[in-house]
Amino acid sequence: MVFIQIIFVVFVLLGLMMLSVRAQDKKPEEKPAVSSETMKSMSRGDIQRALKKIETNTAPLQKMGAMCYKVAMPAIHLEYICPFDGEKTMYSSESRAYGLVKEAQGIRGLVKELGSLVKGLSFFLDEKKLCSKCFPDLADPDRKMALVVKYADGTFVRTDGISSQDIRYLIGFFSGGLSYKTDNDGQEPLKTVEPRLKELLGEK
Repeated sequence: MVFIQIIFVVFVLLGLMMLSVRAQDKKPEEKPAVSSETMKSMSRGDIQRALKKIETNTAPLQKMGAMCYKVAMPAIHLEYICPFDGEKTMYSSESRAYGLVKEAQGIRGLVKELGSLVKGLSFFLDEKKLCSKCFPDLADPDRKMALVVKYADGTFVRTDGISSQDIRYLIGFFSGGLSYKTDNDGQEPLKTVEPRLKELLGEK
């Protein structure tokens, strides 16, 4: 009697295992958050039409972001490491480029996010002017970043003196909305920065 009960339990367990395997086989494959299927393909004409949409539509309401942040004391010096040659450059808090160096890592992340939104365009961040080896004789006010937009037809648009805000404008634009997200998670209408947006895209 005990032997029969053991055999029954074994068969039940085997049956449950088979059902579990079949359920896993039927489970749909998970897709990455950003794939070639979810990215938009935009031509120069598509971009012009999207800019026209911003121009002709009523600007959406502004949404305020978080306002309460604990302000930390800024470091007296910041070390910048050039991604091109690995050279280290020290910037003091009195330098005009100090703030840009401080947010360099964040800007790189935003450009990477921007590149994941659209097909047919490529985005490159040129940081060489922040490097004392790449540009040893450059005056402090001229130490800036540049964004290069490459279109499918091979044309380039280069904008010197870009900031994280500029990349946020483009992320908002290529996300298909009429607003962009600020650094404190607010929402601002793209209509207010339309001239700059056109300049970044070579449509001014």
